[in-house]
Amino acid sequence: MLVLLLLSVWSAVVVGRLIYEKGLQAERAGPGIRQSVTATLVRDAPYAVPAGEGDNGLVLTPARWKAPSGVQKTGQVAVPAGTRAGTAVKVWIDGRGELTRPARSHAETLTSAAATAFLVVAGSAVTLMSAFRIFRWLLDRGRYAAWDASWAEACARWHRRKPDG
Repeated sequence: MLVLLLLSVWSAVVVGRLIYEKGLQAERAGPGIRQSVTATLVRDAPYAVPAGEGDNGLVLTPARWKAPSGVQKTGQVAVPAGTRAGTAVKVWIDGRGELTRPARSHAETLTSAAATAFLVVAGSAVTLMSAFRIFRWLLDRGRYAAWDASWAEACARWHRRKPDG
């Protein structure tokens, strides 16, 4: 069981490495992939947060930015309530100049790779311990059955003996 658990460490490293490499791809930022640009608010952001937009104090407000191709783009960006028109805000855009999520941080990549590797080892450990307990239970059942059979045989021999006398 210990050897199998140690082998699961190897599989955890492989899976963790795959997750890490996928995370590195998600981190990539730059022209044509994902980049941070400055957008300018076109209107003042409302002071009250509309119902349903969450309680984080951010409201959607129209803004303008320049796409990598040089074309002016507009869209709704989340800013703190009450932000004034003309304020510069950082936004993330894709290669076409459309708004997108920020690039993934390296810390997120490391955390997800390490967590995945840990879960592989932990899952293997739980599976192996369960298999060990079941195997042990089956062996104990066999031993107890053999023990009962031996006692039954001994009892039968003792009762078949004729008394001395």
